[in-house]
Amino acid sequence: MDSSILKNVHLFSDLNEDELDKLYSRCDIKTFNKGEIIFFDTEPYQGFYIVIEGGVKIFKISKDGREHILYFIYPFNTFAEVPLLEQYEKIKKDEFSYPANSMAMEENTKLILIRSSVFYNFVEKNSHICFKMLSSLAKKLRHLNSHIETITQDVPKRLAKYILSEDKKSTAKQNSLIELSISKHDLASYLGTIDETLSRVLKKFQDDKLIEVKGKKILIKDKQALIKISSF
Repeated sequence: MDSSILKNVHLFSDLNEDELDKLYSRCDIKTFNKGEIIFFDTEPYQGFYIVIEGGVKIFKISKDGREHILYFIYPFNTFAEVPLLEQYEKIKKDEFSYPANSMAMEENTKLILIRSSVFYNFVEKNSHICFKMLSSLAKKLRHLNSHIETITQDVPKRLAKYILSEDKKSTAKQNSLIELSISKHDLASYLGTIDETLSRVLKKFQDDKLIEVKGKKILIKDKQALIKISSF
């Protein structure tokens, strides 16, 4: 792996080879196993991460002990970068902690850590990257706003939207097969519900012949019905 890997990251896609080399030379490469914590929300902020292989979930734990998944991060996406701009003064003084927890979802999840001191120094010498950063943050904010709107809806609607969003096959085909990239427990948390409720809704969809569930595979049998449910 070399600096060219950073070219796949939206934040750095406009940098030239020399700039990528300079940044990459100061990055830390870290590998985590499935279920391993990357950072807790009580840990001092060190910097932000890029997923190169595997996947990461960002989550909070409520006062009653329930896990609430905020979002999932997959290869060539960043996470924990928002505080760099939002909490600049506190980070510079080492007075800021990560605002959420993060955990590896797959074995051998490979990450790049770009420390805050490295990033600030790099930005000062390459001011045009600030505009790329703002663009990336704006897209993430739009995604989070969309997710917040989704979890205010009922579970069948949320689940139908999720299944449709995972369906990458042509809309010309009536039946599509998807495979969940996360556990059903994590999916329940992501949809803002509990395992038992998710299981009931999946069974209802299956009984109504909208889908057929086999482990982590879901066969979409009536896409139009799912679209109708998702738009209620």
